[in-house]
Amino acid sequence: MKHIAIIALLVVATSVFGGDSHICRNPALREGEKSVAPQRRTLAEARSWSLYYGPDAPDLVERIGASDLVVLDPNALGATASNTIARLKEKGCLVAGYLSMFEVARWHRYRSRIPREWYLVVDGKPWSPWAGQDVSWDGNLVASLAAPGWREMLVGLVQSEVLGYGCDGVFMDTLEDLDFPSLPAAERPRQLDGMRQLLATLDERYPKAFFIANRTLQGTLPVAAEHIDALCWESFAPKFFDDPPTRAWMEGIARNIEAQRARHPFVILSLLNLDKDASDIPATQARMREISASHGYVPCCTLGGYTTLPPLPGQ
Repeated sequence: MKHIAIIALLVVATSVFGGDSHICRNPALREGEKSVAPQRRTLAEARSWSLYYGPDAPDLVERIGASDLVVLDPNALGATASNTIARLKEKGCLVAGYLSMFEVARWHRYRSRIPREWYLVVDGKPWSPWAGQDVSWDGNLVASLAAPGWREMLVGLVQSEVLGYGCDGVFMDTLEDLDFPSLPAAERPRQLDGMRQLLATLDERYPKAFFIANRTLQGTLPVAAEHIDALCWESFAPKFFDDPPTRAWMEGIARNIEAQRARHPFVILSLLNLDKDASDIPATQARMREISASHGYVPCCTLGGYTTLPPLPGQ
């Protein structure tokens, strides 16, 4: 844990925020003054964020560079990844790179390096939480966090797939699979213990990097909370808070998160993707941001999927 609470207290004490929710990183310069690089916030100071998993684009920096925090997939960006990440950092953005920590997809370039004995086997065959479901990632397999070799490989992948491109931190995805009902109950303690060992090792090996865990909201939360710098609540849909059948469930998750955050301070990000053809998009986005603000979460709304860039500012 990277002492987020102390940083946050310093932010408040020095009153760096004005009436707007964003710091003005580029104050107007007097004639003759030299331009200086924007001041980058810490993760605890982030008040806006963007997520994009698609390829690089000529106007990518202009479309998402106003955010305090940007989550990207360096491998999806392609050959220009390092340059684009450097440009985002020059604008003052913190940049986190995507890495799947439990699932291994067909397109992961390191899949061929994973021996069969590292995969999580259930009923005599490699387990996939998506088997038989109509999703494009139904062929994803799961590498066992109980396998020391996979944990050590993941520690290396943090460098080669994320930090080596210049990212400041890691967006850790698919750890939430440990909470899937299809994972045998007898297997869950082994995987949670492997997760605990992995996160502790990442703390030790990469003390200057920050780590964001995606959707580790239930049984994984007590394990993750001790080590992460931020938690992302994906699929943060207002309908689940507003509909009576699901409201208590969502509010229960929120209370559990707050209890863990009281013990191990971390930032909470909320994330919602809407279909481009969805009805009442502005109202849904506004309600999502309203609920996020009431809980102290930092919201991000994407439109049309995670590989679609947002419009240019002002459009």
